Parts: sequence; C-alpha cells; structure tokens
Amino acid sequence: MGRQHQTAPLLLILPAALLLLLGATITEARVLRRVNGRSLFDVTSACKKASYPDLCKSLAPSKSVGSLTGAAIDVATSKAKEAAAISAKLMNVPGTEKLVKSGLCDCRDTFSSAADSLQLAAKNLKDAAQYDLMQNLSAAMSLASTCSDTFEDWPDLVSPVADINDHLTKLVSNSLDLASTLKN
Repeated sequence: MGRQHQTAPLLLILPAALLLLLGATITEARVLRRVNGRSLFDVTSACKKASYPDLCKSLAPSKSVGSLTGAAIDVATSKAKEAAAISAKLMNVPGTEKLVKSGLCDCRDTFSSAADSLQLAAKNLKDAAQYDLMQNLSAAMSLASTCSDTFEDWPDLVSPVADINDHLTKLVSNSLDLASTLKN
C-alpha cells in the first residue's frame, strides 16, 4: 500500500506536466510563426528608408516592398486627383482673386499631370520596368512641387491648396524612396 500512495501523486502530476508542456509548445509555435512572418517582410524596417516613415507605416499591411510601393503610389494617385478636383472647385468660388485663380489653374493642371505620371508609375511597377518607374515618380514629384512654386512667385498670395500639396509631395517622396529600394 505504501507504493500506491507514492504513485498516486505522480499520476496527478504527470497529466498536469503534459498539459504545461503542450501549452508551452503551442505558444512557442505561435511565436515562431509570428517571428518568421516578420522576418519575411517588416513594414517598419522598410519604412525606415522612406522620407516620412510614419506616413509610410500607415499604408500597412503589405507583403513586400513592392506591394508597399504600390500602395504608396495608389494613395498618391488618389491624393493628386483629389488635389486637382479641389483646385478646380476653388477656382470657381465667387470672389476669388484673379491671381489666385491663375495659380489654382496651374495647380489643377499640374496635379492632374502628376496623377497621370503616378498611374504610369503603377503600371511600370507591375511590369517591373524600374527605369520607367523611377522616371514617372520623379516627374510626379516635380509636378507636385510646381504648384507650391507657382504661389511662391507671388509672396503676398497664400495657396489655398498648400496642405494637400504638402501631403501629396510627402506621398510621392515616399513612393520614390520605396521604389529606389526595389531590385531590378
């Protein structure tokens, strides 16, 4: 009988130990999966290469630098179209000064052209045409900055689209930064 008393606690401890071991194994598997997932693509690390990392990280989740670049280009394209539409609306507001209308007209046209360049860049990305991708993103960057340059020519005028222009410029800048990290 003395032996039965010794094995009884052992029989109670053994299932508990097995459950703990099994639980630890499952937890380790989850951690490894998460670690392996992060090692394949880490948005935070990729966005460190962008001029505006926080803006870049807002585009997550992405599966690769290519898909992150595509997301950045898509958001920039939408912002360029929005900026062109806002510029057109503001041009038609009654009482808008003639010089402001002229500047907004230039902005509308350059934002529209930037959107066209960004759409071409999205196609270049899909076609893996790195040189053309960089050319179209550079053109979009130049076009986006043209609007702010237009209003700088008249120091007394304040651009009514300065905020959206600034946001667009940051988006295009990040697109360029990310695209430059892609392998040919």
